[in-house]
Amino acid sequence: MKRNTKLLGLVFCLPDSQYLMKLFMKVLSKNRLVEFLDKLSGSFQVIAPIFRRGELVFDNFDPDRSSLEFKGLTHYSPKEYLFPESETLFTFEITGMGESEAVVIQEHLSNIEILIWGIRPCDLNAIKVLDAFFLSEPADPYYQARRARTQFFVLNCNEPGINCFCRSLNAGPFAHDGFALGFTDLGDEFLVEVGSKVGKELLEEQNQLFNEPADTQKEIGRLIEEKCKNQFDNFLAIEKLKANLPFPQVLNSPIWEEQVKKCKVCGTCSFVCPTCHCFNIEDLKKTKRVVQRMRYWDSCQLSGFTQMAGHNSRPSQTERWRHKVYDKFFYLPSKFNGLLGC
Repeated sequence: MKRNTKLLGLVFCLPDSQYLMKLFMKVLSKNRLVEFLDKLSGSFQVIAPIFRRGELVFDNFDPDRSSLEFKGLTHYSPKEYLFPESETLFTFEITGMGESEAVVIQEHLSNIEILIWGIRPCDLNAIKVLDAFFLSEPADPYYQARRARTQFFVLNCNEPGINCFCRSLNAGPFAHDGFALGFTDLGDEFLVEVGSKVGKELLEEQNQLFNEPADTQKEIGRLIEEKCKNQFDNFLAIEKLKANLPFPQVLNSPIWEEQVKKCKVCGTCSFVCPTCHCFNIEDLKKTKRVVQRMRYWDSCQLSGFTQMAGHNSRPSQTERWRHKVYDKFFYLPSKFNGLLGC
């Protein structure tokens, strides 16, 4: 089945008015989920929450070796499948000698079709933040290539995590757009909702695995969502915090020096965050005539992040930690609506 994947990366986060959730629904038995994903693995690299070395992580799905997990949160979001921890942007090679010498540039754009099953609503909302950053003009071609070839099967949350405050930011516990298919756990079955035309096509290709939902199952799905909204009651005064941050007395408060004493200056908070998108670029000399331009994750918490020739605009860890808080609670929300409560 051919799809216009170029357009998908630009519009996939927008609600599809023709196929909004609850207009097209099916039921899938849990014991047929592996079969469903296995059939899709012929067209996609399927990623799912899987236990690896005692940790729940997103990893490649293997029907013979993978045990899918329906409960709990992964240690990390699937951000790396759209924005890898490190990647080669392009290679330039000097060819020929003398007057025939030339520089040949080979760009490395992903052409892999990816399907991510089990992404949680908060992590799905994080993709919207990454989209806003990387797809704003001029769009990042490397992110755009991966984004256009990635489909999301969201798994709505039935139980709150200990530290989750997604409802404070309307980032969960249920997703309402931005996905191809949405899964709600009914116990022995999933209520599956279509969120896009691509999702509808993929479901119809494997229609023999699904059943029509009874009215009682639809009602159970609705009641689960209402129950979850009440269970996810960990609220933070985000609006009050955002309103106070611009004031000088907050910017220059001694609280920043107190809080930074807890910081280990490792950058991990940036790397595990589903919306952090800072990176650095280096040219790596492979041979005398071949150079690779590499991009890798960076963190605003590391001193080298703002180091320029003869100057560092944020020389102290106090300034860097303060910037992180402002970025999360003021800069990103004001520009990209970019806080999730994960």
